[in-house]
Amino acid sequence: MKSILLSVIIFFGFLSVSLAQYVIKGKVTDIETGDPIPFASVILKGTKVGITTDFEGNYTISTSVKADSLQVSYVGYISQSKPVVYSQTILINFQLVPSTFNLSEFVFESGENPAFPIIRKAVEMKEKFDKRNLTAYESENYTKIELDLDEVEGAFKERNQVKKVIAVMDSIKQLTNDEGKKILPVFFSETYSKFYFRTDPLLKKEVIENSKLSGVGITDGTTVSQITGSAFQEYNFYRNWLTIVEKEFVSPIADGWKTFYDYDLMDSVMVGEDFCYMLKVYPLREQDLAFTGTIWIKKEDYALKQVDLTIPKSANLNFIERIKIQQELVATDAGPLLPSKTRVLIKISKITENTVGLLAKFYNSGQNFIVNNPKPPSFYFQAIQLKEDFGKGTEEFWQSVRPEQLSDQEIVSRQMVDTLSRIPVIRFYSEGIKFLGTGFLPVGKVDLGPWTGLLNYNNVEGLRLGAGLRTNLKFSNKYVLSGYLAYGFADNQVKYFLSGTKILDRKRWTTIQLNTQREIDQVGLEIENLSLNSIFLAASRFGTLNKPYYAKYYRLITQREVFKGFNLTAGFTRKEFDPVFDFNYLDETTGTYQSRFDLAQVNLGIRYGKDEVNIINDNYRVSLGPVKWPVFDFRFTQGLNSLGGDINYQKYVLSVYQKLNLGLIGVSRYELRSGFVRGTVPYPLLENHIGNETIFYTTVAFNLMNFNEFASDRFASLSYRHSFEGFGLNWIPLIKKLKWRAVANANVLWGSVSDKNLMNSSDLDEEGNPIPAFGRLDQDLPYIEVGYGIENIFKFFRVDFFHRLTYLDNPGANSFGVKVSAQIIL
Repeated sequence: MKSILLSVIIFFGFLSVSLAQYVIKGKVTDIETGDPIPFASVILKGTKVGITTDFEGNYTISTSVKADSLQVSYVGYISQSKPVVYSQTILINFQLVPSTFNLSEFVFESGENPAFPIIRKAVEMKEKFDKRNLTAYESENYTKIELDLDEVEGAFKERNQVKKVIAVMDSIKQLTNDEGKKILPVFFSETYSKFYFRTDPLLKKEVIENSKLSGVGITDGTTVSQITGSAFQEYNFYRNWLTIVEKEFVSPIADGWKTFYDYDLMDSVMVGEDFCYMLKVYPLREQDLAFTGTIWIKKEDYALKQVDLTIPKSANLNFIERIKIQQELVATDAGPLLPSKTRVLIKISKITENTVGLLAKFYNSGQNFIVNNPKPPSFYFQAIQLKEDFGKGTEEFWQSVRPEQLSDQEIVSRQMVDTLSRIPVIRFYSEGIKFLGTGFLPVGKVDLGPWTGLLNYNNVEGLRLGAGLRTNLKFSNKYVLSGYLAYGFADNQVKYFLSGTKILDRKRWTTIQLNTQREIDQVGLEIENLSLNSIFLAASRFGTLNKPYYAKYYRLITQREVFKGFNLTAGFTRKEFDPVFDFNYLDETTGTYQSRFDLAQVNLGIRYGKDEVNIINDNYRVSLGPVKWPVFDFRFTQGLNSLGGDINYQKYVLSVYQKLNLGLIGVSRYELRSGFVRGTVPYPLLENHIGNETIFYTTVAFNLMNFNEFASDRFASLSYRHSFEGFGLNWIPLIKKLKWRAVANANVLWGSVSDKNLMNSSDLDEEGNPIPAFGRLDQDLPYIEVGYGIENIFKFFRVDFFHRLTYLDNPGANSFGVKVSAQIIL
């Protein structure tokens, strides 16, 4: 009996051992960036027991099967195995090394690629699953951003200032990339927001409920918080083209997918509760703006389940070594898909060996989706809004809204950012960079600058020295005071600008400003007209000035955003025109020629941008530009022969600007401009079309027109610019390695001027007889110039070749010209 009992105990003992459940868990990350690797295959080697990692790179395997080692593999990474030491709970983490995927690894047999029917069906089903088919949706979003200086090594590391930083960092755990090179975090943010989207009319709104950020050079978080939310982290692969870093990339399930991609059916796998096709995608031409990576398409309805896509270094981009996008999508009750989690990595390479690279990491998680419940259009008035108690979230709050707690590396990164921002040498350099970028240096409650006005030299003023300042948000969030003072040592004249602004309403951006200014200006190159092209403006004020005059202004300006995208500006201007060059105009009241005049003007402006995005930068509103629709701008001026004014006239100007994303063939930009002047006026009040006699290319001028060659009282112009973004040149074997990009230009101007306005303003010949001071366009013959060129030469330079097609008999006209410029583009 004892023998039988002992045998039973031994049997069940062996049975319990054989059926023992082991739990193996861990996390799979990228050794280069420390980011999780979702969708990786984790399997007990030699068995069929395995699982894929979730979006955070985590895995858990519960099994009674034993194996000597655990293997992790994923396309784009070198597989890795680790031994398993069995206990009740086993923790095994993996750090995978990126590898290069080669097209030659796949060989297709005759017949249709088996991946093609799957992609074809997924494209057919796009209409059903595209989130743009929802009337509206809203979600609660958590967004995390980290910026790191990458590869802090070599000559850069040996600089004295950098050594001081590294010494301070030794007290904190060092972060390294896969080659053991130091990474220095410089920015870390977390944002919790509510995002709202409406389809008809197309409107977006994000309410930033809380934001927690720290960064080198960040003195006030309100401005930065407006661009760290989810509104700028949208990636919809159901669109044919996705905008990333201001470039257009073709989706793997675009309508014209066969033109750009090839595919390979890798496997059929379970992803959560869905059986999916796993497909490898890669561009047909390595330099196209297209993705390589893996997509998962549900077998049941051909909806996208998840994507893991990379834009490789070979793509025609500057400075960017890699862009990686991982996204997980969920179905809504209405059918269309919404992204539940998105992770983006942008790696910017070192420009030279003595510099550093940059890692930008973005993570966004959406939850609690509500669909097809649109808010009234008025709700979306302010596209980005900070909640009233913004920034008051406790650590307990952040722990409750994070989809996953911060990793050890992220905690260290945040500590390092806080430490770096307090190091004097870092603060010195960060403030210096901001000074060069913005033109102003913050000092307490004022900003000193701009630096572009500190030193100048021209034939009228000689050496010119100046200095200025403006108040900032620390001084007041309702009042802005600004001004500058300058002195020319040749003309012995003082120039100045004084301004006071009151912000009446920050939500509907309403301001009123009063300013006065005395400055030297140029006919056709006025400061007001060139304020948005600061480089060309600064260049035009060096050397020999073009028909210069002293101008004294008094201005009253008020503006308000009446409704979303619609801005109204009104004001009054008093101006004194005192020329430094030979100038005469006929005063119709006295019948005599005068050399100076005074103006009293009423000004009205209307601007409408349907989808233009604006943010509040301290006490200023900044436009981030339109997304799709054109921007309309109308300006009206009424000159008065009262209130100190000498001339009664009206001037109307309408302009339309739009950026057109044309997919495969690149990006176009056009500007239509038209206007007319009613009344008899001196020619400085006509439309003096901007010429360019320099060797530098600019978009604000007619590049083969001479200064003051033409003026009009009725005109219409078209400026068209196109960048082919590598289209065509990417297909030429030798040229494509240079990553050059073709560009094209066309400028057309129609205009005319009445006889009265032609002769009203005049120069005098040697005998004192009046002669026209400018050229007149034939209303039946437009001025036309066309151009073509190459940009991205050595990543920075651009060369344009222009042909002038009309008015070749004009004095000094050139039928051909070469213009150069430098630019930083991706």
